[in-house]
Amino acid sequence: MSNKQENRNNRKRWLKAIPIDIQSLYEKVDEPLPHSAKRWWWCWGGIVGLLFLLVAGTGLLLAMYYRAEPETAYNSVKYITEQARYGQFIRSVHQWGATLMIVFLFLHILRVFVTGAFREYRWGAWMVGVILLGIVLGMGVTGYSLVYEQISYWAITITSNIIGTVPVIGSILKHLFLAGEEINQSTLSRIYALHVQILPALLIIFSLLHLFFVRLMGMYLPGNHRDRKEEHALTQQKGPYHFFPEHFSSELTVFLYLTLIICLLAIAFPATMGPPHNPLVTPEHIKPEWYFLPFYHLLKIVPGSVGVIILGTSGLIFLFWPVLDHYLLQKIDRIFSGRLEIGLIIGILALGTYLGWALMETKP
Repeated sequence: MSNKQENRNNRKRWLKAIPIDIQSLYEKVDEPLPHSAKRWWWCWGGIVGLLFLLVAGTGLLLAMYYRAEPETAYNSVKYITEQARYGQFIRSVHQWGATLMIVFLFLHILRVFVTGAFREYRWGAWMVGVILLGIVLGMGVTGYSLVYEQISYWAITITSNIIGTVPVIGSILKHLFLAGEEINQSTLSRIYALHVQILPALLIIFSLLHLFFVRLMGMYLPGNHRDRKEEHALTQQKGPYHFFPEHFSSELTVFLYLTLIICLLAIAFPATMGPPHNPLVTPEHIKPEWYFLPFYHLLKIVPGSVGVIILGTSGLIFLFWPVLDHYLLQKIDRIFSGRLEIGLIIGILALGTYLGWALMETKP
């Protein structure tokens, strides 16, 4: 018993020696949450952050072998996949982790959209979240471009052509992306810098800004007046539901299960190598990753600057949706006696449309 007490005292002295106010840090982290946050779908936002740590960790391991040069990129990835110890497994975990990161980011945005959690002037968190979505998609397209196999080369070509059709600044953006007017010796190193340095740094910065807005405005409590009354009574009875350690423990538990699933997927469906890039041969079926399929189909139907303008306009509407939603709800409340959850209807229609577009590409 005395040994336990002595060990406890030693830990306390060790904590006091750390030049950080532990109590102050705990108070800042320990955000009171509504009891509705106990539901597992409230973990999706935190899961995205934890998956990013997994993807970043495996990415650092892959970077030890990767060579961002046209002559060596493909062979370095092939060496990782076929010869390096646990290389294929680590690459597969990186690939599946990135895929699930995008899935849970979509789910998190859908949950916020459907429940109207961007309302009550929580516009800043929503807008920063949309920017984060763009950054993550950018990391996705630059990631599979680095393999520099046949599909990667043509993905770079198509992406640069789309960027070049942006009105006014398209040629400048294309030059920045390719490090020239067309794919050259410096293009791959430019994409590598975007993937491992610039975009991750922007992701961290905007994630912190997103958390700042969430903490500034507080957690949104969905439901009607009766639900809010029940939540208030539950808080009075049991006290608030704390972010740390209660909610964080839930997120960590879900993440550990997901990590197990990712490892199983990496074993069952490992990353493979396609044929090396050949600028003289166009692949018979050029198909982007699933999260770009809607944009891909739109640009097939409406090519050129018009398609890019439609995509850009849609992106701006999505970015400023809280402002439009505020205006629409004011108009709707004048017509209907009850509050119509327009976000629920549009969210379901958008998800159904997205899945429909994705299924169109299941066959080559």
